Amino acid sequence: MKRSKNSKDIDTKWKFYSYLEKPKIADKGDIRSFIGLKTWVTEFNNYNQKSQQDHYDALNYSIDFISKLKSRVSFNKEFDNALKIWQKEGGGIKRENKINPSVRPPVKQIKNWKENGYNLVSLFSGAFGLDLGFMANGFKPLLALDNNSASYETINRNLPDLEFVNDNIENRTTNWLLNEIGLDVGEIDVLTGGPPCQPFSTAGRRASLQDPRASPLKEYIRFIKEAQPKCFVMEEVKGLLSARIKHVPIIDRGKTVLAADELPGSAFSKVHRMLEETGYKFSINVLNAADFGAPQMRDRLIIIGNRDKEPDFPKSSHTGIGQEKIDTPNLLPWSTFWDATCDLQGKKMEFPTLSPSTSNVMKFIPPGGYWKHLPSHMIKNAMGGAYLATGGKMGFFRRLSWDTPAPTVITSPHRMSSMLCHPEELRPISVEEYKRVQGFPDDWKIPGSTSVKYHLIGNAVPVYLSDAIANHVVKFLDNS
Repeated sequence: MKRSKNSKDIDTKWKFYSYLEKPKIADKGDIRSFIGLKTWVTEFNNYNQKSQQDHYDALNYSIDFISKLKSRVSFNKEFDNALKIWQKEGGGIKRENKINPSVRPPVKQIKNWKENGYNLVSLFSGAFGLDLGFMANGFKPLLALDNNSASYETINRNLPDLEFVNDNIENRTTNWLLNEIGLDVGEIDVLTGGPPCQPFSTAGRRASLQDPRASPLKEYIRFIKEAQPKCFVMEEVKGLLSARIKHVPIIDRGKTVLAADELPGSAFSKVHRMLEETGYKFSINVLNAADFGAPQMRDRLIIIGNRDKEPDFPKSSHTGIGQEKIDTPNLLPWSTFWDATCDLQGKKMEFPTLSPSTSNVMKFIPPGGYWKHLPSHMIKNAMGGAYLATGGKMGFFRRLSWDTPAPTVITSPHRMSSMLCHPEELRPISVEEYKRVQGFPDDWKIPGSTSVKYHLIGNAVPVYLSDAIANHVVKFLDNS
């Protein structure tokens, strides 16, 4: 849904992001948390919530309020006063269900789409997030492949006529796959795929290319070389850029001179050479989904390749740096968790229950806050062994803010160290909210258990991002 760039909520978001750019009396995290908390208090004192604008009026008031505070002492005093109200009354505000979201998924319905004449083959399809963006732009998927049964069940439920190969790619030759779709070498318009990323993820063991789990990446490049698609789009974690061929534990770094295969980036250098051997011209970039309209901060490494000429990337449509600093007047402020999910509040949704011990902690965390905003006497006991760990630990006991993009959604929303708690309610964000921040249409069915749904959605490419990439690729193919 397109919005007027002069609407009040747009102006308020510019005001919010501009203020976060230059915090004076507190750090950005505390400012963000206090604005979220003050907005809740303002809404709490006005139960007549009938429209989206009511929320943005409360946000605008909160920004003005905090802007008038002159010192850290006054900031702390007002923060403590608001916290006391939250800790006594905190919870979801009963809003009318007529509130409409201002951000809708790029694909509104999955059953019908207008074809553009280009075809698509999807490898490592997952929940189909990368490919739904291409379908939104008219690409016709001919085949999907993934060894995950949950991927098969999801895509078969939604696109029953699409041929799905539920197998490891190394078990299938390129000629076999081409014969299945009746195409010859060079006739695939776009090959998409996100080879599993565990060896390169900062959350994994960082075993890199020596890990057997890196094999899918090599197989994807093998398919490019043999099938010769006109264009390919590969998605990966940005940790691939700094991965080492041979992992070096942090405790051992700096003790000896590192060998070439132990240097940061050595794995990606090898991947780069493998891509060069395909003969394709390709471009590499890290794109943040929030810069393309997603209500979520999510960096993904995107590689776009073409047989004939070097491709480029789509330009950002959104930003979070404050209007006075942007060079392009057509940019919009980042979409927020509120923009995408406000109409779901009060509806029956699917989510796991927090453990009693976690609930007892989370009820003290205000909107936009995290462990640091617990009562001081609770912090050490709540954090346990993580209390003495270095770093900001901002994922610990984190409660989302309504008025910023969500953090990167992961495969489980209720871990202590990477909590994704609802801005007001005492629960993780739901499967339905996961789908919204990732850009899946509401009617995209995902069978299986709750944990399977979180895992499949959390691993997907945001459809907002794939939609922007696909729109750009169409123009590139048309010009070619």
